[in-house]
This record gives sequence, C-alpha cells and structure tokens, in this order.
Amino acid sequence: MGRTLEQAQVREILEDALDHPWRMQDIGVLGLWLDDRRTSRLHVWTPDDAIGDRLVHDHPFDFTSTVVVGELVNTRYVEDPSGQEYVRDRYAAGNEDDRRADMVRLVGTSETLRAGARYRQVASELHDSRQLPGTVTVLHFDEMVDDLPELTTCRRPDSPWVSGRARTATHQEVQRITAMALALFEDPDEFGVSPESQSVTRSTGRT
Repeated sequence: MGRTLEQAQVREILEDALDHPWRMQDIGVLGLWLDDRRTSRLHVWTPDDAIGDRLVHDHPFDFTSTVVVGELVNTRYVEDPSGQEYVRDRYAAGNEDDRRADMVRLVGTSETLRAGARYRQVASELHDSRQLPGTVTVLHFDEMVDDLPELTTCRRPDSPWVSGRARTATHQEVQRITAMALALFEDPDEFGVSPESQSVTRSTGRT
C-alpha cells in the first residue's frame, strides 16, 4: 500500500471515527483492528494519557510499523552491565497477573521516524517508543511466535506496573484523540516539541 493511499484510507477512518470499535490502552494508545484476521492494526498515540513512564517491552509476534502522520522515536534495548537499571517483569502471554520480577540493566539505541517511514520489530527485541500527540501508525503483524516462552516488560524502579490489556474506548476519548491526529494531517507541526528531545536521556540508557 503506497503512502498516499494509506494516508487517505486512514484519514477516512479518522473522519468517521465514532463508526468504529476502538480500544484504549493505558500505555497511551487508541487502537483499531483493520481486518477480521487481526493482522493489521491502526494506532493513534496519546502520550498524555499514558500511565507512568513508557514501558520497555517485547511482543508475541514480529511486526512492521509505518508512520502515517506525526513523528515517533523508536528505541531498541539490549542488556549491558553499564546501563540504566530497570525492574523486569516476565509472564506467560495472556497471564500478566502471574508475573515474576527481577532487575536488569539496559542500554538503548534510538531512531527518529516521521511520516512515511517504516520500521521492523522482531518479537524478542526489547523496545519502547515515544510519539508526538496524535501520531498515527499502522502495524502489520506476522504469525505469533510459538516458541517465545514468555513476554517481558521493563520499567524504571520508580514507575508503576502498567497493564497492556485494552478496554472499550469512550466516545469522548475517540473524539479527542482522533481530533489530534486529524490536526496533524492539516499541520504536521501542530503539537510542537519533537519526541526526540524528550527521549535523549533514556535513549542512551546509561547512568
């Protein structure tokens, strides 16, 4: 799907946002499945609605993400004894209430992506992302990785655990968040400060 076509289709969805079954997550994202097989998902990012700091995390599947409008900083992390300390929570997929925790030190490498850019994320790779409010991404998922024994999230020691479960979004949330995305279609500089300037310290991961 070309960038122009994808932008046009996404904008059409956003303009009739209340006609769709959106889901909201406490990590600060409004999501919508784009197909019955659940291989493609639309995300509208709202960092001001996130609870706590961004979680470093992996996934149960590989995926490709395209930035349709807005800007994000994607940071990939690896373990390093000289890195910043995190609480690492691990649990079986679908069973986040039964998790175990230990400490780990991580360093990260960041990449800034703007409208039209695309990145690939492998299931076992730890990452986080920071976005301009209203940033829209489209994710295309591969098959779930069967041999991934558990999922991992990492949070700063002073940050709370944040569930990845989704709930039905309210009409007010849908209207407010999709309005931010539509504003970016009109003016890409609508919300000012780049997420890159907000993530420089964390992107190095070093203390």
